[in-house]
Amino acid sequence: MVGIIAISHGPFSKALIKSVEMVYGKQDKVEALSLEPGESMENLKNNINEIIEEFKVNEVLIMVDLLGGTPYNASSIEMENSNINVITGLNMPMILEALLFRNETLEKMSLIVTEAGKSGIVNVAERLHNLNRFKDN
Repeated sequence: MVGIIAISHGPFSKALIKSVEMVYGKQDKVEALSLEPGESMENLKNNINEIIEEFKVNEVLIMVDLLGGTPYNASSIEMENSNINVITGLNMPMILEALLFRNETLEKMSLIVTEAGKSGIVNVAERLHNLNRFKDN
């Protein structure tokens, strides 16, 4: 089983995990970390390491909110370990899909989660316009 850590600036990741629990219920080896104002990257790195140690799993997927931000920088350092990967653009479809594929390899799960994150972004007006265009033909 792949452990999952969601990290964001502020409470976004914690609220996101609570929302996911509304769909799938409480999940093992899933944690959220929030970078709080004034918190150091060193403190965040320590919190990441503590969670990884507590998980006692072979692989960990870390999903962060923003490329280049402190959560990204703190977690990317962990990628020195080939059993840890970081994906940016944290959103609910990513986490929901990650939970469905936790027994896959980290590499395969990372590909699935990345695609879920992208496909979870939909311009509804454009989609409806395209559907109506096909109905008219």
